[in-house]
Amino acid sequence: MSYTLRPYQQEAVDAAIAWVRRNSSPALLELATGAGKSLICAELARILVPLSKKKVLCLCPTAELVEQNYEKYLLTGNEASIYSASIGKSLRHDVVFATEGTWKAKAIDQGENFSCVILDEAHRITPTIKKIIADMQKGNPNLRVIGMTATPYRLNTGYIYEIDENNAAVEETIEPYFKKLLYRVTTQYLIDQGFLTPIRVGKIGAEQYDTSHLVLKGVAYTAESIDEAFVGHGKKTADIVADVIHNANGMNARGVMFFAATVDHAHEIMASLPAYNSALVTGDTPKAERRRIIKEFKAQKIRYIVNVATLTTGLDAPHVDIIATLRRSESASLIQQIIGRALRLYEGKEYSLWLDYADNINEHFPDGDIFNPRITANKSKDSVKHDIQCPECHNINSVTMRPNPDGYPIDQFGYFLDLTGERIEYEGQHFPAHYSRRCSHIEPLGKNEFKRCDYYWSFKECPECGHKNDLTARRCESCGQQMIDPNDKLIAEFKAFKKDLSQVQTDPVDYCTATHEIDKRGKSYIKIKLGTPDRIVHSALYESRSPLHKLFKADMRYCPKSVTYKKKATNYFHIYDFNRETDIEKFNRENQVA
Repeated sequence: MSYTLRPYQQEAVDAAIAWVRRNSSPALLELATGAGKSLICAELARILVPLSKKKVLCLCPTAELVEQNYEKYLLTGNEASIYSASIGKSLRHDVVFATEGTWKAKAIDQGENFSCVILDEAHRITPTIKKIIADMQKGNPNLRVIGMTATPYRLNTGYIYEIDENNAAVEETIEPYFKKLLYRVTTQYLIDQGFLTPIRVGKIGAEQYDTSHLVLKGVAYTAESIDEAFVGHGKKTADIVADVIHNANGMNARGVMFFAATVDHAHEIMASLPAYNSALVTGDTPKAERRRIIKEFKAQKIRYIVNVATLTTGLDAPHVDIIATLRRSESASLIQQIIGRALRLYEGKEYSLWLDYADNINEHFPDGDIFNPRITANKSKDSVKHDIQCPECHNINSVTMRPNPDGYPIDQFGYFLDLTGERIEYEGQHFPAHYSRRCSHIEPLGKNEFKRCDYYWSFKECPECGHKNDLTARRCESCGQQMIDPNDKLIAEFKAFKKDLSQVQTDPVDYCTATHEIDKRGKSYIKIKLGTPDRIVHSALYESRSPLHKLFKADMRYCPKSVTYKKKATNYFHIYDFNRETDIEKFNRENQVA
């Protein structure tokens, strides 16, 4: 091995190896920016290959991170492969570094060859990544998953792990992907130990952007409100840029990063920067041009780099002295990633500076600690906290309550009661008055071994062995039987129904024409064509005595909203009715699908 791990890096590796020896559930390492995730990833892969006698996959969100992690792995003295569309595709070696987008097509074929997936930037866990892992588990049901991130939380869903490093259940989380946080290295610890550069919040010498009118829709600010807050404020933007340049000159900064709100906003920023010493990177920047700009920035050929949501993670440029946020972020995780660009050590760099012109500090760090953002999981706008007792172990759980506008009584164990004092039932189970599904009590049994209370308020029962599992479980925790999600089953049944044309079904009308025609004998007809999103169900002539003739003659523009039909043995479709509730509307209503 051509490198030496720091003590905390070795501890992180040891924690991960101890976990995968005993557990198959996904687990997480929280490693602050600058902790050396690439080296930890390299050491994990080096150990896991001979341990499992199978390959190890390191999955990264970008090609830049693939290259970075690959180069660090080569320091082990071993070879590795890269599987990325923009760099090259190879599976020759036992350790493979791949991008998510390229690997997804390969996942289902390669699962049996791999023992472990290491997820870099694991906070960016997406449906694509989950599908990749699910596909690989078809070939290897015992596939291990280890995630690494500096920011183990997501907007609106809170923390991405269920159990913290102290074996305590995490409250501010919704459907976490990772079972346990194995090891944690904080930014403040790395600064105190001299592994990172201290960062200061700089004094703002210019008027800030007015962010009071930003409108949050779902998990993101609307484009209209972003434009209103940041775009088209020529003088204000010019003054802010001048303030950043003033700070840069004052501390003789070598690298300054601007984070803009939109592409138009970025161009406005660029207009106030010296053209010979600045560059712009957006999502539309060609890959070759982007690499050239980043290379010149790292080589300090340019001082200022402006970006729009592209250089928030993975950029390793230790010389950066100043971070200037001219945008507001909905995500505390993103802000942490942005701050992290200025924390790496560099010769002559005593401290770095964060200049915030969009009130991110007040939004995410109300206590003033920029390394510990406020993390919440938005379970309900009307939710309140309440203490309830576990019926099995009698542990007190602090839970988020459901809205209760009818004022139903709630017993000490957290169930709704009717007026007679009996528990209310829903779908064959007692209905809990809160969102928590399982008791949070955890009993440590030894190193990396613990037992969580088995009591569930809401659960999914295994059809094979009857074991109670979490509502999101795909495999039974007890017997390993794959369980079909009720929604998936319903959707599959619905799709099968729509393919069976022997069934009477109702679809929205997508195509409708009615033309008036007279034959050679002077007889009046209406020619009607009707189609649904999937098929043409009707094309025929109707004479004056028919109901359809009368219907369409009244208004030739008439078009029914839906059609009820069935295919006859003659291969023609028989029309039963118009304007019934469509099958999709009925399905969504009956199954409470939005």
